[in-house]
Amino acid sequence: MSLQFTILLIGLLLFTAVWTTKLSSRLNIPALLIFIALGMIAGSDITGFIRFDDAELAQLLGTVALIVILFEGGLQTVWKEVKTELAPSLSLATFGVFIATTIVAVASHYILGFSWANAFLLGAIVGSTDAAAIFSVLSGQSVRRKVGSTLELESGTNDPMAVFLTVFFLEFVTNPKDASLVSGLTSLIWEMMIGLLLGLLIGWIASTLLNRIDLSSSSFYPILLMSFAFLSFGIADTVHASGFLAVYVTAIYISNHELVYRQTLVRFTMSMAHLAQIGMFIVLGLLVFPKQLLDPQVILSSIALALILIFIARPVSVWLSLIPFKYSWQEKVFVSFAGLKGAVPIILATYPLVAGIDNAGMIFNIVFFTVLLSTLIQGSMLTFLADRLHLNETGSSTIQTVIEFMSIGKPNAEIIELTIPNSHPFVGKAISDIDLPQEFLITAIIRNDQIVTPRGDTIFEGRDQLLLLTPKHRIKTLKRFLFPKKP
Repeated sequence: MSLQFTILLIGLLLFTAVWTTKLSSRLNIPALLIFIALGMIAGSDITGFIRFDDAELAQLLGTVALIVILFEGGLQTVWKEVKTELAPSLSLATFGVFIATTIVAVASHYILGFSWANAFLLGAIVGSTDAAAIFSVLSGQSVRRKVGSTLELESGTNDPMAVFLTVFFLEFVTNPKDASLVSGLTSLIWEMMIGLLLGLLIGWIASTLLNRIDLSSSSFYPILLMSFAFLSFGIADTVHASGFLAVYVTAIYISNHELVYRQTLVRFTMSMAHLAQIGMFIVLGLLVFPKQLLDPQVILSSIALALILIFIARPVSVWLSLIPFKYSWQEKVFVSFAGLKGAVPIILATYPLVAGIDNAGMIFNIVFFTVLLSTLIQGSMLTFLADRLHLNETGSSTIQTVIEFMSIGKPNAEIIELTIPNSHPFVGKAISDIDLPQEFLITAIIRNDQIVTPRGDTIFEGRDQLLLLTPKHRIKTLKRFLFPKKP
């Protein structure tokens, strides 16, 4: 295939991927399924436009994409809001992953006839939730903050456990004489502890440098920010620590400290994460040969394992992991059903391919099919389930920065956006009736998709979107004024 045609095809795939996100919203299915489908269509078995079967390259590209996606997810994490869910999330990310792995392994042993080592390897590959899928699906949900925070933290921190278990059981398959449970547990503790410490250290260095360095152009700041994502992973991986955990912690640290050009940097990483998701799932789709998926054994085995994973392994792991914590049964049901699989299991499924073990191709195809079923069944029903369980927070309010105003490189004022809940004390009052400090200015009100010019006699209504101009250093004061803590 010529260079010109390759470039044209890449452009068409990206263009199509972006436009099909509208289709995914209408059909209420995760966009990642469409991205994977595009890769499969462009691949060897259907159109043959792109002939791709390099598992090692796919693993590399997938890892790079996951670094970007995890980093963006960490930048969106508000530590004050999620720290109370840290303990249950870690329980799900460790104990829960092991339980799910064990249940799937038992099923694989008896359904597929795999050896116990191969069965546990398959269980480890599909046992964790996927950060890319979780972040993508929850971004369009107004689910209860406690539940959303739990799922996001779990998916951001369970990659070390999934990678460890996959590598550990792969060692049992390829070199059983040298595999040791003690050395494996020691390695896991090392990976998580050092990954956490390196993430905090690099996060501190990054936030300090970004705020103090004076670059010749503001366009270099996003590039500098992204460099710390790859440095986190690279340094951690070099010392055999968890690179994924280091990346996620680095981003959380940066996000929750003062950061110059914050909104510009966040929007840049969001765009990069969307591009990474599209590219990653298209590449993973290219790696699949649909004709192999039509094997009756693959189809029946995948359906059986997907159903066991969704309706047995995940719920059991969630309910056991959350025993010490106060979660309602509705919250547990939602967390159980929101255990989406995505890129991570497919990327981990390339490990056996690269290692060249027996049944590697079958393992990859079963994992791929299982991920598709999991995403289609779970991802498409989350909105409906949240409504039925009354876990949507339609009346919640968040404050988001819309515009930053710069003065000699430093943001000193912002226009922020917030939505007034129906129960807010401003509802029914005129602007002149509220004692808004003079340093804050309501610049516009958006009501029913129409812009209302704010005047003294303008009456606030529930679900009004306010745009307020505020000095940057007074945002906390504004929050206390708008949402005072109840005595």
